Amino acid sequence: MKQRQVHILHGVAASAGIAIGKAVVLDTRRIERYPKIRITASLMADEIKRFNDAVRASEKQIREAIRELEDHNVGKEHSFILETHLMMLTDPSLTGRVKELIATEHINAEWALKIALHEIERNFESIGDEYIKSRVADTTFVGERLLRNLIGKKTKKFHLLEDSVIVAHDLSPADTAMLNKEKVLGFATDVGGMTSHTSIIAHSLEMPAVVGLENASTLISPGDRVILDGISGVVIVNPSENQILEYEHRARSFLSLELKLKEKAKSPAVTRDGKYVKVKGNLEFKDEVRTVLDHGAEGIGLYRTEFLYLNRNHVPSEEDHYQAYKAVVEAVSPYNTVIRTLDLGGDKFYSSLGQLRNEMNPVMGLRAIRLCLKEVDIFKTQLRGILRASHYGNTSIMFPMISGMEELMKAKEILEETKEDLIREGIPFDENIPVGIMVEVPSAAAIADILATEVDFFSIGTNDLIQYALAIDRGNEYVNYLYEPLHPAVLRLIKFTVDAAHNTGIPVSMCGEMAGREIYTPILLGMGIDILSTNAFAISHVKEMARKVDLGQCNRIVDHIFHMKTAQEIYDFMEEEIVGKSPEIFEMH
Repeated sequence: MKQRQVHILHGVAASAGIAIGKAVVLDTRRIERYPKIRITASLMADEIKRFNDAVRASEKQIREAIRELEDHNVGKEHSFILETHLMMLTDPSLTGRVKELIATEHINAEWALKIALHEIERNFESIGDEYIKSRVADTTFVGERLLRNLIGKKTKKFHLLEDSVIVAHDLSPADTAMLNKEKVLGFATDVGGMTSHTSIIAHSLEMPAVVGLENASTLISPGDRVILDGISGVVIVNPSENQILEYEHRARSFLSLELKLKEKAKSPAVTRDGKYVKVKGNLEFKDEVRTVLDHGAEGIGLYRTEFLYLNRNHVPSEEDHYQAYKAVVEAVSPYNTVIRTLDLGGDKFYSSLGQLRNEMNPVMGLRAIRLCLKEVDIFKTQLRGILRASHYGNTSIMFPMISGMEELMKAKEILEETKEDLIREGIPFDENIPVGIMVEVPSAAAIADILATEVDFFSIGTNDLIQYALAIDRGNEYVNYLYEPLHPAVLRLIKFTVDAAHNTGIPVSMCGEMAGREIYTPILLGMGIDILSTNAFAISHVKEMARKVDLGQCNRIVDHIFHMKTAQEIYDFMEEEIVGKSPEIFEMH
């Protein structure tokens, strides 16, 4: 028998763990070949009917997928994702736009659908928030399902006969629902990042996943033996026996460590010299609260509210806001919930309402607090919902993308007006609700000492701060290598922000991805960060790292690295200083 070729593929470690098994390669690639037909006016009604039939078929399939997810006890947030897919089937920016193109351009449904999808994807690409930007996949999944139904290509339900590593170009929640979970060892996909659906679902199922592999689905053949390393982001195709033995040992070590951390998840993080470190969780969906708390979160440091606005053809009502926030605040109480106000770009916001708006550079344009200050009525509606929810538990308000004092004062003025309205109406709320800002624009960091006098807390959003400070888009394959959290400029911006806050007497949290990496924890503690807020699955690891160090050591680390000139120099030092002394946390990396 001819020996199969060995490949080592590198991607994004999306969900920790190690799997060894045979590959099952799923055909989930986008349909690139489709009919392009000019139609006469007499055929328009028939073409629209054909498209409506595809919509109804898609709706039926998605509802079946929701039932499958619920039957397998996958988190409710994923059923919610599929519920948004159902909403998209009536969204004028997609299905409405397809019918419009059929009627005005006299083209067939497949062609019209592809044009509409391209328009929406182009809008998403210009969104600044990486998490929201990654949600373009939702539109793609819905569009591809519609296209498959239009051309008569059926979506398969895969019956796995043995334990398998699933390999695909991409996986939607619906794709995952069609798999026998008892036979799935892990996931490997060509595309995706830390916030892609594959990553989210793999986390929920506690399965390893590596995404962003680029060409795994073409290089890996069905039946190939695969090692999937969801810790380092490596996939080994057709490994040697020695490699298999090595990774079997690593898998056992990893599981042992995870069990230990799970047992300690809800214990407080206290440094060796007695400093209590508060670790909170980031939240996207209200149904994720239980997961976040079960992983040891001591409150919610960032509740993203953008999903209330997306995939609907009207702005959410005050009651929509109130009910969503109240559910979270009550579930998290007595811990604190920090609710971030709308952080969408105007391009996506208006397009979700069926109103096309074009900006040359939306990432630097009308987004986040700038959009809210322009659309004051919409801003007040959200603020009313937050304030009403604050009556039911410990709540804070956080404004995103503040770049200067003028924006902050205007936002606070609108908040005070909203409070006065509620008082006049006799509606109860926390009149002393803390108000903070995201520090994610370099100008805000530069005047942190001024801004600190007008707020109750800071939260450093490192994802945007790094991109803006280094003038790079980490979604751009040509420059994403420059995205470096340990860049001396980034560290200095963080340190100045923390010092300015503490000199004014207010606390500082960090809610970007940097807060969830254990190797950064000693640096952040040494710089004086008071609260770390991260995704649910990083909480126990960050807590454990905090337990392994003392503040004196952390301070010495910060003093030392601030004399270094490059990010690589700093990273090498941290590997020697931290990884070398706490190998049990990092031994898998």
